[in-house]
Amino acid sequence: MINGGPYDPDKAYKDSKLCNVFFTRELQRRCPELSVNCFTPGLIVGTGLFRNQNKVFTKVFDVAATNLLKVGESVEWGGGALAYMALSPDLDSSRGKYYGAKPGASKDGEAAFGTSFNVDAVSKEVIAGEAAGRGKRLWELS
Repeated sequence: MINGGPYDPDKAYKDSKLCNVFFTRELQRRCPELSVNCFTPGLIVGTGLFRNQNKVFTKVFDVAATNLLKVGESVEWGGGALAYMALSPDLDSSRGKYYGAKPGASKDGEAAFGTSFNVDAVSKEVIAGEAAGRGKRLWELS
């Protein structure tokens, strides 16, 4: 675990996302001539992330999150977010940023890219971790 604590599956997932941001920002620091950014496409249940969960739970959770509560995103939305990050000229000058959208943004379709799917604030954990040199340390361990 990034904090040195005992293994916890939920925290391990969250730590992996935090490490993605650390790594992105450290790569940007080391290679300022590149445009390096990271993103989250949001909650996409139908990707296999829940493959070790009960199949009925996963299906019910997918329908509830995506169709009823409108906080889940489709696999197609996630692919669109990736394509936007990789190909959009709007991001040519973006450096070391974290992109995301409010839950359920996929209902806006492609119109969300560059509007509701945009630069998101980094968490206090990222700020504190960078101050403590965690991005640099992660780079060295990688």
